[in-house]
Amino acid sequence: RHWQTMIAMAHNWLASAELPGTFWYYAIRRVAEVCKYFPYRLEDGSFTTPFELELVHKVKPDLRVLFPMFGLAAVRWERVGDSQLNEFDSQSIYMIALGRCQQSNGLQFYNPSNRTFVSSIDYKFQMHSTIGVHFGYKYQPGIFFYRLDESTTIFKPQFQLDSEVFIHTHSPPHRAKVVGLPSYDRPDVYTVLFPDGSLSEYSDSNNIIEAIPSSPTTSMPPSVLPYWLKTGVNAT
Repeated sequence: RHWQTMIAMAHNWLASAELPGTFWYYAIRRVAEVCKYFPYRLEDGSFTTPFELELVHKVKPDLRVLFPMFGLAAVRWERVGDSQLNEFDSQSIYMIALGRCQQSNGLQFYNPSNRTFVSSIDYKFQMHSTIGVHFGYKYQPGIFFYRLDESTTIFKPQFQLDSEVFIHTHSPPHRAKVVGLPSYDRPDVYTVLFPDGSLSEYSDSNNIIEAIPSSPTTSMPPSVLPYWLKTGVNAT
């Protein structure tokens, strides 16, 4: 159950920031840190956190160290290479907040312009901007990682990823493509992409989604790869 909570938190962070699955590791790493702040009740009725019970800390967590995960931050930038910036140059550069720095009291940032990691204590978050839109990243809906023993016990999606479907919310129905499969917590909700680029979620229990029969194609030569190995699909 704890792993399911971590998966849901990490996926929601990626979705809200509109980031691809390449940032999945940093989301999981931060979730493991944040989960230590969750309170729970002891047998005597008192509340505590894993942070307080650890042998290393044994103190109450400092909530001031929390920050918006994958937030867009303006990080102070005093020089470019060996050249010092003058007063008319921009004194900051936009980066992505990834987590706490392990070697200092600052945060760890990622600079997409040169693909470098920076630790800094001099930054300011821009609360009304989305990372994916700002840096041109493409969000990948439907990315979930399950335990190995869950692969045959959770569910079998009725509509496959990248399949064409009809959405019966208007007459005539709209054509869309399935870009997100159901999750562990919502086993009947699909994410679809319309031709105009908009995304929507629909439940297959309402008979809104209808599969479009694929047109007959010429037979393909047999592949030397195993049947379960396919190219160009999202990891599950």
